[in-house]
Amino acid sequence: MLPPVLAWHKVERRHELGVTRISPRRFARQIERLARAGWKTVGLDEVIACAIGERVAAPNELAITFDDGYRGLRDHAFPILDAHGFRATCFVVTDYAGKLNRWDVAYGGRRFAHLAWRDMRAWQGRGIEFASHTATHPRLTRCSSDEVRGELARSRVAIEQALGVEAPAVSYPFGAAGEREERLAREAGYRAGFGIARAWRGSVMAIARVPVYVWAPMMPAVGSLRTSEHLAALVANRCAIGTSLIRGV
Repeated sequence: MLPPVLAWHKVERRHELGVTRISPRRFARQIERLARAGWKTVGLDEVIACAIGERVAAPNELAITFDDGYRGLRDHAFPILDAHGFRATCFVVTDYAGKLNRWDVAYGGRRFAHLAWRDMRAWQGRGIEFASHTATHPRLTRCSSDEVRGELARSRVAIEQALGVEAPAVSYPFGAAGEREERLAREAGYRAGFGIARAWRGSVMAIARVPVYVWAPMMPAVGSLRTSEHLAALVANRCAIGTSLIRGV
């Protein structure tokens, strides 16, 4: 059985039109509420061990993850986690480390910077792990097999070279992955793959997560509104296909 795995994206003061941005104040309140309720965090190794049946998650354990690796995490999210002794995993778009998110559609006309490698190195060993979110954040299900292999391999090598650690897991962009993508991720050397919004079916290459969007309550994914959150996340994740279509045009 898996612990709840939560997935944030942007923790930023700057507003935008999308649903993934959480204000620093709201994020801090969410983490504080989880801590007061007695929740503890686990890292990638523990989540993977639970997924393959080598470990049983405690009732008060959860995992915190971030997709995309935005620079705002350095200023607004990581310090809050550190203050509460919480661990987290950050999945980074490696070709855009230290750059603006030009892989994305700038809804509202705003661009956001990604963590630089030096930012990641500064938080290594302080409760933050870094793993792959591919090299350029494409929707893998719309890529050829060779393109998927290239995205997975290039990202994994970049993390190993820049941070001096293996990248044990990949988060599939937009949560889009099927049997082909899961197989190619395993062949690329990843021990686990992470999706988003969908129910977990027992595969370590498709570990389910609950996204924390702008409407999430103070106890995201584990409070009394978790069923409603899951349904809203499914709808929002389906709508994310628009980003891929716009980029294609």
